[in-house]
Amino acid sequence: MDYIEKPNIPNVLLQRNLRVSKNYIRGTFYTFPTSFMFKCDAVDPTSTGVQSIPGGEIEVPHCQIESVERLNLTSSGTPLYIRCKTFLVLKLIFKKEPDANAVERTLARLSKPVSIQEITALNYHPNAKHCSASQRSGWSVFDINIEYERFGVPGKEWQYCNLNEEYKMCRTYPSWLFVPCEATSNIVMGSSKFRSQGRLPALSYVYTPTGAAICRCSQPCVGITNNRSDADEKMISAIRLANVKGRNDKVYIVDTRPRVNALVNRAGGKGFEDVKNYTDVLYRNFSIQNIHVMRDSIRKLRSTVESAISVAAYTQGIEESGWLNHIRIVLETAQFVARAVAMERYSVVIHCSDGWDRTAQCSSLSQILLDPYYRTLNGFQVLVEKEWLGFGHKFVDRCALLYGNPEEVSPIFLQFLDCVHQLQTYYPSHFEFNQYYLIELYDMLTSGKFGTFLGNCERDRIASKLSEKTFSVWGYMWENIHKFLNPYYEGGYDASTLTNTKGMLRPVFEAHNIIVWDKMYCRYDITSEAKTALDIDIETVEKVRGGGCGN
Repeated sequence: MDYIEKPNIPNVLLQRNLRVSKNYIRGTFYTFPTSFMFKCDAVDPTSTGVQSIPGGEIEVPHCQIESVERLNLTSSGTPLYIRCKTFLVLKLIFKKEPDANAVERTLARLSKPVSIQEITALNYHPNAKHCSASQRSGWSVFDINIEYERFGVPGKEWQYCNLNEEYKMCRTYPSWLFVPCEATSNIVMGSSKFRSQGRLPALSYVYTPTGAAICRCSQPCVGITNNRSDADEKMISAIRLANVKGRNDKVYIVDTRPRVNALVNRAGGKGFEDVKNYTDVLYRNFSIQNIHVMRDSIRKLRSTVESAISVAAYTQGIEESGWLNHIRIVLETAQFVARAVAMERYSVVIHCSDGWDRTAQCSSLSQILLDPYYRTLNGFQVLVEKEWLGFGHKFVDRCALLYGNPEEVSPIFLQFLDCVHQLQTYYPSHFEFNQYYLIELYDMLTSGKFGTFLGNCERDRIASKLSEKTFSVWGYMWENIHKFLNPYYEGGYDASTLTNTKGMLRPVFEAHNIIVWDKMYCRYDITSEAKTALDIDIETVEKVRGGGCGN
């Protein structure tokens, strides 16, 4: 590739422990079209301060590079500081400054592809020779009809809507939608026109024991003039009335944003529902912060992990980052939704601003709390396909998979995975998969190796024909399933009868119950003392259980 100025540079130093300046490894730095590699030299046992690394090499896909920073010249050479989205940090020292400059330019360009055609996925072919063609691709893991039939849809209350089959009504929604049977085409289209980005209220899930539903949408375009839409008001009413088994005298609208954020959006022509105009609505605000606050929070957390020199400094840094408090608020919001559906028997409509970040988090987590199916390997994959890929979470923008606006980058999906891990820790026998499954999924997302997460919505992926040109991450995950099974899993879902046998989860989210996910954030910190009692090494579990990994 033309962008690679120097394919290999020998005699490079890698500082392994950033807190100990004299701890380094000597080796060769290689740049490939889709990744870079540091391969350590053979170690002389008589050398002082020179170490090796497990496996002898470190390879990082270019897509996982978050930033490359050139530091001040030292007596040893010119240092480059490479931060990765996986929380790996590498400090490389090049003897010659031109070599460092060449690597900096090369990585800066290769880590920010300008089109999908430049991403690794188009040239990646995983070793899946023992799998069938469908398993190899993984594109067949999600069948929308099977998913919705599982909770009785379509039926007397909910119907399939074909108005978005060509993405003309809402380009960021899936081609498939389910809406109340009482919602006519005019109501559906009118509601879409009144909602930000055209993202009208659509069905995500029906909790069959009560018949109450979870729907999702974006904010209404109310504005400071208090605009109204008869169609949108009728849509919310139809969602309420579709709950014939539970209670349909009220319906919750859960706005995941802080009240002040909703007011600011109203000043900009959007906003929130006026309960005076919507019949029998219970409106609730929560305080999940926006993408900019979350981006700043994760930066503070990783800075603490990288630089804290004592347990006290580490603890203070984590607290000041606010990350754990954000996790708690997201979980509490999802729990409110789950309890409203299961215990109060009311249907719930969830939204934030555009309905593709906080809405996806809360809708997904509430379903995990409610339904043991989503705690299985297959069910969790279906949930990600439906709530994140189907309903248009902007993976390309949020994870910086392509060159774009840095203000659009935010750890929303990572935050969701962290919330799932908190539930795994709270209920170690209720999930079929372990935390390493979540970590690997995040790593594969940021690697750019699979087409699953390329594109900001279903329409983008279909237009790019990614199912024909790339592999899906699910085939890879299933091929390596032995690494991700939780040996302590006690079941709770009977796939043959599609029954909920375990019931909903009812955790208590006190501050001390939310812990730092050190296997994600501290996994490359060889001096980290922030370990939890439930962190079990993969190899140890496999020896004890004869395969599979515990949480």
